[in-house]
Amino acid sequence: MNSSERAELLPAFLSEASTDLGTLRAGVANLPAAAAAGGDDQQLTTLSIVAHRMRGSAGLYGFPQLAKMAGLLERILEARPDLNGAQGDTYVTLVGTAVHMIGVGLDDITHGRRETDLGLRFSRAGGAAQLQAVLRAQPHAFVPRSTQHIPDDLDDAADLQPAAAGSLPDTLRAFVREQAEVWEYFAPEVREHLGHLSAQLDAPEPDLDVTFRAAHTIKGSSFMVGLEPLGEFAHRLEDVLGGVRDGLLRIDTPLRDELRRGTDLMTAMLRVAEGADEPVQEQLEIQAARLALVAQGESGVPAPASAAPPADLPVASPELATMRVPARHLEGLIDQMGALVTSRSRLGQSLGRLDELQRAMQDSQERFGRAVRDFEERYLNADMLRVAEGTRPERAGPALAEDFNELELDTYSDLNILARSITELSADFSEVRRRLEAAVSDLHAEHEDMGKLLRRLRVDVTQTARVPFSQVTARLRRWAREHRDRLEFVTRGDDLKVDSATLQRLGEPLLHLLTNALHHGLGTPEDRAAAGKAPRGRVELSATLVGSFLEITVRDDGRGLDFLAIRERALMRGLRSAQELNAMEDDEVARLILLPGLSTEQQVSTVAGRGVGMDVVATTTRQLGGELLIRSRAGEGTTFTMRLPTTRRIMDVLQVQVGTVPLAFAVASVRALRELREPELRIGEGGFEAPFEGRWIPVVDLRELWGTPATGETFSLVVLSTLAGEVAARVDTFGTIGESSVAPTGSLLGALDYLSGTALSATGEVLPLLEPQGLLRLARRPDLWLSHERTGEQATVQGRLLLVDDSLSVRRVVGRMLERAGFTVDTANDGQDAYERLQQGVPYDVVLSDLEMPRMNGFELLSALRGRPTTASLPVVIMTTRAGEKHQRLAFSLGATDYFTKPVNEALLLRRVGRLTGAVV
Repeated sequence: MNSSERAELLPAFLSEASTDLGTLRAGVANLPAAAAAGGDDQQLTTLSIVAHRMRGSAGLYGFPQLAKMAGLLERILEARPDLNGAQGDTYVTLVGTAVHMIGVGLDDITHGRRETDLGLRFSRAGGAAQLQAVLRAQPHAFVPRSTQHIPDDLDDAADLQPAAAGSLPDTLRAFVREQAEVWEYFAPEVREHLGHLSAQLDAPEPDLDVTFRAAHTIKGSSFMVGLEPLGEFAHRLEDVLGGVRDGLLRIDTPLRDELRRGTDLMTAMLRVAEGADEPVQEQLEIQAARLALVAQGESGVPAPASAAPPADLPVASPELATMRVPARHLEGLIDQMGALVTSRSRLGQSLGRLDELQRAMQDSQERFGRAVRDFEERYLNADMLRVAEGTRPERAGPALAEDFNELELDTYSDLNILARSITELSADFSEVRRRLEAAVSDLHAEHEDMGKLLRRLRVDVTQTARVPFSQVTARLRRWAREHRDRLEFVTRGDDLKVDSATLQRLGEPLLHLLTNALHHGLGTPEDRAAAGKAPRGRVELSATLVGSFLEITVRDDGRGLDFLAIRERALMRGLRSAQELNAMEDDEVARLILLPGLSTEQQVSTVAGRGVGMDVVATTTRQLGGELLIRSRAGEGTTFTMRLPTTRRIMDVLQVQVGTVPLAFAVASVRALRELREPELRIGEGGFEAPFEGRWIPVVDLRELWGTPATGETFSLVVLSTLAGEVAARVDTFGTIGESSVAPTGSLLGALDYLSGTALSATGEVLPLLEPQGLLRLARRPDLWLSHERTGEQATVQGRLLLVDDSLSVRRVVGRMLERAGFTVDTANDGQDAYERLQQGVPYDVVLSDLEMPRMNGFELLSALRGRPTTASLPVVIMTTRAGEKHQRLAFSLGATDYFTKPVNEALLLRRVGRLTGAVV
């Protein structure tokens, strides 16, 4: 919802919310009397429904704090603990406090004040203490989310810091001394992420995902190498940025200044570790306490006194203090090699043009020679010569040649002279062509020698830039030792040489994979014992070279992925509809864990629950031009395999043409080129399949993907190899194979998982470099990319929808959303109203209904529609805040077509409704 629509619809939301607030206040006032009469159960149910509706409306309109407060009230009311006497009074007071804070939040929104500190004000109003009292009285009534202690002042917040074994400067410097090799790559990585943080904080509109990921990466890397003070502080910073990303905090000027101070402090910690003398101990305690207060929503925290600038001390740079070649120099050499490869390709283009010129000159010479021969035959034979002499004009003076016959003296006409001149020119052409041919031959030889030299240089520099895989496994073993009571960590392929730039990028994703195995995969010792397994789990990390690819595998012997929990979380977050999730195979569901923000962990901690780790794994793999395969079997464990190219900047690519669009594939992934006729193929579940080595493989028609017209019956197929099997890509024409300089995809194209990068052709043209496994996923889900038939410039969306919801705000917002997409939308305020409309015979293509409504709820409406012959096949889509499996199972058993959770994802809803109506959205 944009700002103009929100402003237009806000009065309706406030009106409805005010009515609901009045209902809540009246219900709370009547609770003591209802409890005394023994009939408070119905009263609590009514209040729970009102709180549920308010939670959905507030979330839809973009008021997350109000939505969370209403959600808390809903959970309190649903728990209905059996309390008596003073404990019962505490419960009623808790409900009243929550209702009061909802009123405070609505008052802020009504008067245009920003929505902040609602949870903190609830705690200060006694809500947290009341909730704890209810929990102590009956802890199993409901399970609230984990709460953190809210410090009353800076001193209390400072107490949250763990006690240090020694002074912070000594700890930092000791780490550099003892872990000098680690510091060489760790410090530049942290500085890089701190630079990203600073740049985003200075930007007018900072990218919250970039800032959050930078803090998260610093935290993870610090804990992994054993620098806990930096990791703990980065975690504080991550909590604040997480609040900003979730809408709980506003990134205004004071908050930016607070975050900048935190970034500067981490930079100062790096300087102290390298020998500088700065008061970081005191700054860390103060700034950590301030960030703790900010993360809890505390506003108006006084700014600390400005610290004196540190004295300029000569600090040795790690890169100057070592005799090793800095990685950036090697990367610069490799980049220059990429430019040389491009230059050589252009030289090849020039040689090709010279070849064409040589052939053109030869053709011209041949035509010239033919003209000379024709001329001689026509004008220089005996008969033609006599005719020409008979017509020669009279010459003045004595005819001296008349004393000689033809055998004694040659005579020359103008034609003779012209013919001789042409013959001489033809001979000159032959000499020039011979010399040009020799020069082009020498250039070709030089070009081939240059290519051989470049290939040797590329191999040598690439080998120089490679380091043992053990450099990353050593860091991971340190982490594994801290968890040796839970797992046995085994590594294979430590001696394998890997590109240093690639290895530096692998540390964080591999740590996330190990953390995922520990917290999600292995299971608790009790669960493992019940399954007949050893209490300690086993995690194996292996690295191997397969052709031109590096394959890294992380395998655990745990319980496997919980596909049901993944489906529930994806539905709850609005990433997919229930129908789409039910139609997915397990391997497709497994890839949902790679989406940002999706986690099956119930509690958020410093290592799990934020839904960041697997997103980092997928993003890093894609940025390195690789692919990620997930295999999981219940009770046996999960295997993650990363397949990465051994060299990234320069590679051999196959150019192809799709319509007018040039594309490229990495030669290392190409198995074969085939040209088949349509009768040689067959139609499978996902479309065409082609025979290859005794089996059938799926075909992706790139012409459909790029929107070019499909013509001809010949299938020109590029057979590609992936971790999950082969896939054939249909193109129009095959091109040439050559070396190209390759660049990774940027943020704009990074979401296209079938694109691994861009290659620069010899002519300077940028070619999309396609990723085989992404194409294989497209082949398995053609409905995600096949274009619909369109008439005219833009297809017309048609369809009449009935939107059923008792919330006026939801009807207006969702109705406006659907109307913008071209649908005709009618609304009904509950199931009874909708049923009466449908009984009148009004034709609708789809019905979208809430579940909890007065008079007739969604389940009852669904059952009634399926019981009438005229509406038995009418698509009915459920939209509700209830994401539980019990609600879904009942809805689908009654005949629901699909199931969404609120707040609904606009793109997902439009896509699904468009398919149900046969429209193009």
